[in-house]
Amino acid sequence: MTRKRALLITVLVLLVASVVTASIMLSGKRATEPSPGASLGTNAEGFEISPVKAGEGGTKMGPDGVTPIGYPPTCEGAYAAAINYRKTEQTADRNWQETQQTLEFIYTVPIAADSLEKLMQENGVNDYLSSDVRTLGIFKPLNCEAGKHAEVVVSDVTVFKNFPDTEPYVLVQAGPAELLWTNGDWKRVPSYTGDATETLSLQLQMDTAPAITKEIIDALFTADDGHSISREGWKVVNNATR
Repeated sequence: MTRKRALLITVLVLLVASVVTASIMLSGKRATEPSPGASLGTNAEGFEISPVKAGEGGTKMGPDGVTPIGYPPTCEGAYAAAINYRKTEQTADRNWQETQQTLEFIYTVPIAADSLEKLMQENGVNDYLSSDVRTLGIFKPLNCEAGKHAEVVVSDVTVFKNFPDTEPYVLVQAGPAELLWTNGDWKRVPSYTGDATETLSLQLQMDTAPAITKEIIDALFTADDGHSISREGWKVVNNATR
């Protein structure tokens, strides 16, 4: 394995990119049930429509001018934070310094943001990751205690390009996030220590993000053995763009 390839793998882990595999395993019932929130019906793909909106929910913006911060201590506030933080975690471009400052603010352990600087120093300043959290826009609450702790699976569509010795590709994915209420806001725990089996990942060999179609969602919710995966408990943000 080359040094650059090893760096790529390290960065993807620290940026919470899911393992590249079109599979999902469902964990057992959680001890603490998530807050159900208000239901707005079900969309055509079978996901409950949530009042949570991607890109919204905070009272101000982080240093990057893009990431909302300042959430209420509610469970819906935690879910919105997790979704919006996911986009920031999956961003590595020419504005990396502002992104890093934002990661240092939203992480419970600010040093976890240092991998972004290492990427730029080792490979040069470039656009490596760009992410969207609205086009797919699905999430699954796992457990939540308002004003204390929350775990939720959040999704994104991320374009990977300009990495040395790597062809561009797109990941349609979802992975678990853990948040703590601290210093008057929801903060993201950089390394998830809970049950990480609830993940979704579908790799597409293309250099731009596609429109999310029924076929892509069906493939995302299909296990390696061809069986369909239950969509029970999954929700879609209120402002999904499809």
